[in-house]
Amino acid sequence: MKTLNKTAAIFIFLLAALALPMYGAEKPVTIRVGVMAGETDSFVAPIGEELGIFKKYGLEVKFQAFSAGINTVDALTLGQLDFGMAADFAILNRIGATDKSDLRIYTKFALAKAGTPFSWKFYVTDDSVKSPADLSGKSVALRKGTVEEYWTARLLEVAGVDPKSVKELPIGSPQEGVAVLKSKQAAGMWGGGQASVELSKIASVRTIADLATINSQTVTVLLSTQKFLSENKEVVVNYIKALDEIVRFINDEPEKTAEIVQKRTNIPADQVLVNLERNEIEVGFTQATIDTLDAINKWGLEFGFIKNTFETRDYVNVDALKEAIPGSVNYK
Repeated sequence: MKTLNKTAAIFIFLLAALALPMYGAEKPVTIRVGVMAGETDSFVAPIGEELGIFKKYGLEVKFQAFSAGINTVDALTLGQLDFGMAADFAILNRIGATDKSDLRIYTKFALAKAGTPFSWKFYVTDDSVKSPADLSGKSVALRKGTVEEYWTARLLEVAGVDPKSVKELPIGSPQEGVAVLKSKQAAGMWGGGQASVELSKIASVRTIADLATINSQTVTVLLSTQKFLSENKEVVVNYIKALDEIVRFINDEPEKTAEIVQKRTNIPADQVLVNLERNEIEVGFTQATIDTLDAINKWGLEFGFIKNTFETRDYVNVDALKEAIPGSVNYK
């Protein structure tokens, strides 16, 4: 009888133990994130991994690098990613290309600064191009479907140049653009960050415009689909919390960020600092962001870059952002 009671006691103890929460034993949720190679959003991965921030929020993040932000949107649309990124014009252009898109902006990520040594500028190597007005009859290198297409169109508009008089030379990456300009296959291109560093090494290169010239407040936004955001809200909330913590570290510790990124990715620390200097990064969504998107949407429709009329706010879903970072959303 004593043996039976002892066995029963052990059995009850085991049942109780199994009922206790297994802290630290839960399997992390895997998410797939697309980033732009060498750009500020690509620094999120090494920082989040080095500091254990993703693990803290129960996430295992699989990052995939692309040559341009719009390529992450294509992968997202095909179901190959859960999260992507793009500049304002690029994503609005893509949304407006269809009658109805499942793409949704869930937070702003970065604002391109003007006035820093490596901010976006328009570089030329053609001696006959003294100002944007001289681009008539010339070739311009750019990545089609990206914000560079918008900046170029705005530059020609401001300069009073007929866009039909300018030949667009498609390139696949900033590095390809540098080579094209160096060989003088094109008269000019937009460059920033590391591309501007490389362009400045070309003896004949000059700048004739910057983002202030075209009055652009270019923002980078992060994207998902309505389906993923609605079906995985807890995961999205945790990812946004992780992003916010990583961004605060990057802003507070740029030198340490550069060291970590170099150690984990082999991107030179000085290149990391150049890209951080020309971008203001923040997780949130404010009136300034929606105003910028609305203005580009209106311009794109007027000039035929956006095919279908749509309300910008219909493609913004900040429910998870509001929950993850209270007070970070403020727009009408």
